[in-house]
Amino acid sequence: MQVRIYYGGTFNPIHNGHLQAALEVTELLQAQKLHFMPNYIPPHKANPSETPQQRLAMCEIACQIDARFVVDDRELTRQQSSYTIDTLKELRLQYVDDSLVFVVGMDSLNSLDTWADWQSLTDYAHLLVVPRGGCELSLNQDIAAYLAQVETQSANRLVGRTHGHVFIANTSQLEISSSQIRQRYQQQQNCLCLLPAAVNEYILKHELYKTGDKSFCN
Repeated sequence: MQVRIYYGGTFNPIHNGHLQAALEVTELLQAQKLHFMPNYIPPHKANPSETPQQRLAMCEIACQIDARFVVDDRELTRQQSSYTIDTLKELRLQYVDDSLVFVVGMDSLNSLDTWADWQSLTDYAHLLVVPRGGCELSLNQDIAAYLAQVETQSANRLVGRTHGHVFIANTSQLEISSSQIRQRYQQQQNCLCLLPAAVNEYILKHELYKTGDKSFCN
């Protein structure tokens, strides 16, 4: 059974917090690949001002840091809101006998009941939750009851079964957010400690996030 990891998000922009979590998850599950999956129009967020192609390009650039990282653009080609349940159904049909692991942040777990058909997500894949700096576990009764049924304390359960579990990983908690980075670019502040240098160069070249005087971010 092969383990297939998918890390979904807006990635606007992708940053070191995403990448560190991805590295640790890949190592934890001893996976051959981790797929970053940028979405087209996230249902729970405002539409990004940056184009899907720009966010895809930044993900592709960031993936150069590790040969196990690749980009899956299936949600960008839908030209409509991205619902995780639809993606997981599609992946399950494609990889019938493999373990599918979908990576989400702690903030997503806290609001999981706002997702479409959220209690069916583990019918198609495992959910692996990565902590985020400054975000604590805070579940309402419905999510807590769901978690009590499907949570596992062992990452090996994700490797040994095709789907069905939620695992909260103990990965590094870097206090970095895409909104923080966008704000720093808008204020013409240095962002090189927050994301890969090549992603920073792309942002400056294409004048994303209203960077203004580029010298402040070099």
